[in-house]
Amino acid sequence: MTLLVFGHKNPDTDSICSSISLAYLKNQLGEEATAYALGEVRKEAQYALNHFNVEAPQILNIDDLTNKNVVLVDHNEYAQSADGIENANIVEIIDHHKIGGITTDVPISFRVMPVGCTCTIIYNMFKENNVEVPKHIAGLLLSAILSDTLLFKSPTTTEKDKLACEELSKIADVDMESYAMDMFKAGTSLDEYSIEEIVNMDFKEFDMSGKRVGIGQVFTLDIDSIFDKKDEFLSYINSTDYDMLVLAITDIIKEGSYLIYKAEDKVISEAFNVEAHQGVFAEGVVSRKKQLVPNLTSAIKNNL
Repeated sequence: MTLLVFGHKNPDTDSICSSISLAYLKNQLGEEATAYALGEVRKEAQYALNHFNVEAPQILNIDDLTNKNVVLVDHNEYAQSADGIENANIVEIIDHHKIGGITTDVPISFRVMPVGCTCTIIYNMFKENNVEVPKHIAGLLLSAILSDTLLFKSPTTTEKDKLACEELSKIADVDMESYAMDMFKAGTSLDEYSIEEIVNMDFKEFDMSGKRVGIGQVFTLDIDSIFDKKDEFLSYINSTDYDMLVLAITDIIKEGSYLIYKAEDKVISEAFNVEAHQGVFAEGVVSRKKQLVPNLTSAIKNNL
């Protein structure tokens, strides 16, 4: 039975590139595997795919996942995965996030590492299995790591990520810094997106002390285009049925995030050590995994 390999909903560059790269590795090791996406490919990931001449994975359109063999990459929470994932036969998970609530009836291969990107783990799996990394796969792995670590500016960055990028950039034959900036520029233009699309572009749902919390994050070099529509963003965010919702508009150059939120000011103030108001700048906050999620989790627990 073919393995279905996919990342989370609203897939980012890591979800797309890790799915393709792991499926390639599985096939090289004699396991039939196909990469899929749980949503449209975003501009940044599409730039990487175009640059290295790789086709985008098909969107998963299987109504019933019952007994389908699946491998999850870049996530391990039900709310972030495919509809009906509870009925699938999950055989493997490869991720770099906190352990979520997914459970299985039998033991599986479950690899979670505290690195900046799932593709760092997958690159090391190539090395462990003595499988050569071709140029196009090296390019995708590199793109994802540069994206997730914000060219090593994110606090999630580890030495493993940096070493992987050094080696992969040589195989892919690109200059890391110039390629990363070109990719970021391609991915951060928001002109053609609606308010709803921007909020949900890179969006994840969490359970925090029984509260349903949504966290969206967008990276852009054009902060003004967001603030020109701040009231519209706030109106949409407040209309959602989440108990709390935070949209982090991350400025890659200033290395911090502006916050628009549906939450009590005291929660935001405590979570990010700021004087909370709509659009407040949280200096140094660039990572959902290492900053937004744990900071909010703690602040919500303290303010119940």
